[in-house]
Amino acid sequence: MIGPYVVERKLAQGGMSVLFLAHDTQLDRPVALKMLAEEVATNATRTRMLREARTLAAVDHEGIVRIYGAGEHEGKPWIAMELVRGTDLKRLLAERGPVPASRALRWMLQATEALAAAHDVGVVHRDLKPSNLLLTHDDRIKVVDFGVAKRRMDAPGSGDVLTTQGEILGTPAYLSPEQLEHGLADERSDVWGLGCVLFELCMGAPPFGRASSAATTASILRDDPVFSNTLAAPVVDVITACLRKNSFARVASMRELGALIRDALEQAYAPQGTSVRPSDKIPTHERVSTHERASTHERSSRAAPVRKSVPPLAPSSAPFPSAPPPRASEMPPAQAPLHRPSVGPRASRTSVPPPAQASGSVRVVRGRMKGTAVRSGLLWFATRYGTEAVTRMWDHASTELRAMVRLDDPSFGIVASGWYDTRLVGELLKALEESIGVEDRDAWASALAEAIAKDNVNGVYRSLFRLITTPAMLEANAQRVWSTYCDEGNLIAHAPRAGELQMEIRHWTHHHEQTCRIVGFAAQHILRAIGYEALVVERTQCVSDGDPVCAFEGMYLPK
Repeated sequence: MIGPYVVERKLAQGGMSVLFLAHDTQLDRPVALKMLAEEVATNATRTRMLREARTLAAVDHEGIVRIYGAGEHEGKPWIAMELVRGTDLKRLLAERGPVPASRALRWMLQATEALAAAHDVGVVHRDLKPSNLLLTHDDRIKVVDFGVAKRRMDAPGSGDVLTTQGEILGTPAYLSPEQLEHGLADERSDVWGLGCVLFELCMGAPPFGRASSAATTASILRDDPVFSNTLAAPVVDVITACLRKNSFARVASMRELGALIRDALEQAYAPQGTSVRPSDKIPTHERVSTHERASTHERSSRAAPVRKSVPPLAPSSAPFPSAPPPRASEMPPAQAPLHRPSVGPRASRTSVPPPAQASGSVRVVRGRMKGTAVRSGLLWFATRYGTEAVTRMWDHASTELRAMVRLDDPSFGIVASGWYDTRLVGELLKALEESIGVEDRDAWASALAEAIAKDNVNGVYRSLFRLITTPAMLEANAQRVWSTYCDEGNLIAHAPRAGELQMEIRHWTHHHEQTCRIVGFAAQHILRAIGYEALVVERTQCVSDGDPVCAFEGMYLPK
């Protein structure tokens, strides 16, 4: 007997813990009983397991294994949990290999909902991988093993002092760049982990898994994931959005990731006129969708052997490291990672398709802006000018722009974490102006930019703007902010003296005059919002006027 539980048999043993099948004598039900392995029982590991119990107790969602109780037996802590009948995704991959992409997307959609509930109460998992996602007999996903999870209210460092100095919490192949570089983690680190799992489900191996931990770490920090040509474009877009090196450029939350997954399912797999729900089932041996056949045909006509994701942005200065967490079971080894030659990135589905190129050529698509800025501007416009103005804007829109903006969606079909062609964004701005007959273009652009700045400075990227609160920090981190919102060009900032700022955008190949004008006003309002008092920014050069760069000068009241 361990508490009220009668141990029946051992289910599995890992490096840190042993999992037993037990019977609850009080409530007459089977439970999974997790106990700390005797050979690793230390004060640190005891504390870690008890923290796992408290973490599980804080989350109430059907997609997260439920806790029934916790305690100690002969000096070893135990946790009684819901008994989940099924298999973990690591074992499934080892036995069956890659799964159909639509099935993988539906599983990950369930996982996003469970993890969103955890994030809502401040719990970050920090060790998402196939073996920590269980698939039940009724095709539901359960998130397990919160052994290295941490809650926001924990004291700084309280989640990390349980390891020896230099030891990393987590499994190397699934750690995000900020975890490896800085030893801290937030919700975006879990987004990265889920992106790695989705890649592995579709491709059969983790995106950055290499022969050694050192090689794996180097790959995570340096390489882009390489995709098979048979993988549908919307699936690649979802994975790419999760695996951006810069955490600020990554999908910001599980709910945003869920929206991206639903969008991919509807675009590539759902019958026309239907919506996708996490509970929808699909047959194991599904047919390849028309979209996927068309995408495959188009790619094969260019004879490109593989496709690489959109290039990563600069590494984040955000957080986290870790070593293997408590294991509840032993699983077969994962398949060997794919080693493929690198090729250029593929266009996002939100970009205007470039002209066809010769067979065997590689397209490097750049010139896109982050959806969070586009969506903020559109929502402000609709609120201020009404639906009639939005309809008039639609009348001015090209076919490509109409494909990007959807009037039947509350957010106009713009995904905050998505990427959109810079020139299309410029065309959108022009259509908005024409729909309301703007007379004072600068005043209108300033009002629009102010709305965009307010939404972003106070939104999911608020941590990003803390990096530029002083002129010295702005000089050091201007490019990082720029690359979060635009995937080409270099923003160089200089503060020659107190109260003065100079900024230049170089190599902005897909420049658009309308977009550039908004950028200047957005810089003004963003910097005002974070403390540059009475700042006024003026654009002094623009490549649309034949200048070599786009340049801006600002004056503000120094503190």
